[in-house]
Amino acid sequence: MTQKRHTFTDAQWQRIELSMPPCKGRPGGAHRPFFDALLWMARTGAPWRDLPERLGAWNVVYQRYAYWCKKGHFARLFQGVQQPDMEEVMVDSTCCKAHQSSAGARKISGPQAIGITRGGLNTKIHAVCDVLGNPLRFVLTAGQRHDSKPVPELLDGLQAKALLADKAYDSDKIVQASRQQGMQVIIACRVNRRKNQRVLDTHRYKARHLVENLFQRMKVFRRVATRYDKLDITFLGFVHIAGIMKSTELSEQRLIALWRNCIEGVMNSGLIFPDLPLIPGNDQKALSQRCERRRMELRRALPCLD
Repeated sequence: MTQKRHTFTDAQWQRIELSMPPCKGRPGGAHRPFFDALLWMARTGAPWRDLPERLGAWNVVYQRYAYWCKKGHFARLFQGVQQPDMEEVMVDSTCCKAHQSSAGARKISGPQAIGITRGGLNTKIHAVCDVLGNPLRFVLTAGQRHDSKPVPELLDGLQAKALLADKAYDSDKIVQASRQQGMQVIIACRVNRRKNQRVLDTHRYKARHLVENLFQRMKVFRRVATRYDKLDITFLGFVHIAGIMKSTELSEQRLIALWRNCIEGVMNSGLIFPDLPLIPGNDQKALSQRCERRRMELRRALPCLD
């Protein structure tokens, strides 16, 4: 059972293999054992020297991992496995404790987004996800940097219908830039905002919990919950591996939950039982949109529904 938690399933590997970069020069070995070793490292958070022998020599795996991070292969793989639903996008950030082993790198070695906060040394992961809670992009900053700073980089080129975010992203610059990209802004206003106050669509705003759930699912990986890597490119590689895992997995329990939510949304919207009283106004519209989103997620998970 423990070994299954540290390996990709056959269905996941079929999606990953389609986006695998071409091999140039001397072959570096089979891809799947290499990814199983990286998944074991991401799950356990163990030092590289503790890598089990059945997964390969630790120094060979590390050198190959560092090379792939430098070439950007993990970022391209992460983009390749995505099947985004751009009805809505959500942005948020989370802080990761920086372990003592993450300090000490020379400045000329590369960017090191580690900052000092009241909780100690931290790195902040900024993420944007689609309407189904699947990650789209990640950006690293120091822990003391404000959440709204990397938003232009996260949203650059995204064609979505709406943007959901909490009060930390309530700034005129973000609102104007999002509207120029054709997005409806669903951001809670700060308490001290006096000008240009917006009416919040509370029913659509409730869906913002999906980006919080994304961070909760990704922090199952100890190498993401705590930063052990000195350089940003190597830490971001594990973040992308966690994103690949979460973009390709769909457990049986999640399928059952999707079925339950889909049926609940259909019943509440009165599509199956017209005798049920319909909820007037925006409530009814929100339920219909929720049902449609669940149906689209189920169709993506189960091609037989097409």
